[in-house]
Amino acid sequence: MDWSDDEDQMRFFIRVFDRLRWIFIPSFAGILLGGLYLASKYGRGTFWIPAALIATLAIMIIGGLVTGRPMAKLKKATVNREIAFDALSTQVKSRQLALSYGLRGGLALGIVFLMTAKPSLWRSTFALVAGCIAGLALAVGLRKFLERNRRSLRSVAQFDSAQANAPVH
Repeated sequence: MDWSDDEDQMRFFIRVFDRLRWIFIPSFAGILLGGLYLASKYGRGTFWIPAALIATLAIMIIGGLVTGRPMAKLKKATVNREIAFDALSTQVKSRQLALSYGLRGGLALGIVFLMTAKPSLWRSTFALVAGCIAGLALAVGLRKFLERNRRSLRSVAQFDSAQANAPVH
C-alpha cells in the first residue's frame, strides 16, 4: 500500500487486505491445529515445535492488534470517504504498520529456520529473536529508502516544473 499513487489504488489495497483476513484466520487455525498435533506426536523433548507454535501465535496477535485495528480504521475511513487522500496516505505509511509487517516477517523467517534446523531451546530462542531483529531492521531500512526516493522524486518533479516555467532566451 505504501506505493499507492492515488486514492482509488489505496482503497483497492485496503479492501484486499480486508478480504484476505478471511483467509488468514482459517489458515493460522489450521497451522496451529497441525502444530499441536505434531507437538503431541513428536514434540516430547524437542523445543523447536513449541517455540514455533508460540511464534505463530505471536504473529496472529501482532497481526490482529497492531495491524488489524489501524487497517479497520482505514477501511472505515475509505468507505465513508471522510478523510482526504493526504491524511489517509500518512496513516498508511505509519511506522507502526511498517514495524508490524517487519516483525511478523522476521518471526515467519525464524519459524522456517526452526522447521528446517530443529535446534535446541536456546538456539530456537536465538533464531526467533534474530528473525525479529532482521525483520524490524529490514522494515525500517525499506521505509527509509522509500521515503528518500519519494523526496528525491518530488524534488526532481519540482525542478522539472521550474524548468518548464522558466522563460526561454
